[in-house]
Amino acid sequence: MVPEEADDLWMAYSLIAVGDSVLAVTIRKVLREEASGGRDAERVKLKLGIQVEAVHYDKEGSVLRIRGKNILENEHVKIGAFHTLEIELHCPFVLRKAVWDSLTLELLRQASDPAASTDLVVILMQEGLTHIFLVGKRC
Repeated sequence: MVPEEADDLWMAYSLIAVGDSVLAVTIRKVLREEASGGRDAERVKLKLGIQVEAVHYDKEGSVLRIRGKNILENEHVKIGAFHTLEIELHCPFVLRKAVWDSLTLELLRQASDPAASTDLVVILMQEGLTHIFLVGKRC
């Protein structure tokens, strides 16, 4: 899924439940051992998969925070280590559920189909130009 507007983040918040798994690209601070014996912190971009334990939607910052334990083997993050994924607008992620019930599938269908939540279509026409507006809950 790729959230394109704030409503998409809210819809993802409604879809994601404890126990689901989410895969996304994230940034993680990693400690590296130096030859001198010291440690150096570095920010690394990597793909993580977590089993969801908590979900929070920040309306003001248009960000979805998903906290859980890492489920993908990775050289930087051990399996079982906690991480919080921050899903922002235009950042793709994968949602996996053990069971997609009919209510969840219907919610997903409506979210991905602008016509499904359209109450009114307005068409403005003039010579050589036409504007089409969809008016509704999400439009």
